[in-house]
Amino acid sequence: MTIEVSSDWEMVNKVTGEVRSLISFEDKMEKGRWEKVYAKSLCDMLDITGDEKTQVIAYMIKTKDYENRIMETVRSIAANTKVSAKTVNRTLLLLQKHNYLHKVRNGLWRFSPHVIVNGKSMVGAAVFRYWETENE
Repeated sequence: MTIEVSSDWEMVNKVTGEVRSLISFEDKMEKGRWEKVYAKSLCDMLDITGDEKTQVIAYMIKTKDYENRIMETVRSIAANTKVSAKTVNRTLLLLQKHNYLHKVRNGLWRFSPHVIVNGKSMVGAAVFRYWETENE
């Protein structure tokens, strides 16, 4: 695997004028490595084969928006997955403990971009950098 790094990108907030420097990574994939996973298809498969925690994770991936946000309460996730609220809560705590999920506020969660990134690689780099500074 070859990774090229460039630091000549900036992200500008059009409302406030704030400028953030970005580091861009270009990853040259080696033969035999995964390059693309269709999240919804993967979740359908996990739903069929997985335990209750896996079903919770699959449901959250299916219902996330384009910014990796899940706008659901523990109770609504439990009702929609037919899994107990206790299991949903344990799953969410476990994901948070391992930095796969961030609780923004009650009823609003965000997946780490280390798990799922939408869009082009440059957008992903901006999301990674923002995630890292936001959660320090």
